Amino acid sequence: MKKNIILLNIAIILTIFSFSGCSKANQTDSSSDSNSSTTPLPQTKTHIVEMTGDYEFVPSKLTIKRGDSVKWVVTGNKPHEVASGKAIKTEDGMEGVPDGLWDSGKMASGSFTYTFHTTGTFPYYCDSHADQGMTGTITVE
Repeated sequence: MKKNIILLNIAIILTIFSFSGCSKANQTDSSSDSNSSTTPLPQTKTHIVEMTGDYEFVPSKLTIKRGDSVKWVVTGNKPHEVASGKAIKTEDGMEGVPDGLWDSGKMASGSFTYTFHTTGTFPYYCDSHADQGMTGTITVE
């Protein structure tokens, strides 16, 4: 009886292993373009935007390609953050309204990178310095 249980377990394990190589990921999709495997992927770039001690994003307006990344780098001696959304005028001055795509959090130094996977216009701001006009726009083509 014990021998039968061991043989049954071995048979189950062998069956599982024999089917593990039959996933859809390993099968050829005949409906796909036959040239797709030889078509090179477009090159993506990382664009640098400096966050300066003069309360500026440099450059503040940037046009990039879909799939490119933007790396915001703190270059001054003041902490900054970069958040997606618009800066609007309120009775207390300019205030950021986040749209939730990205938010670096406050950074005294270092950098933050975001990759743009869709086309469009993406406004952003430094929450601490929106009053000083520290805003920018990324346009993705």
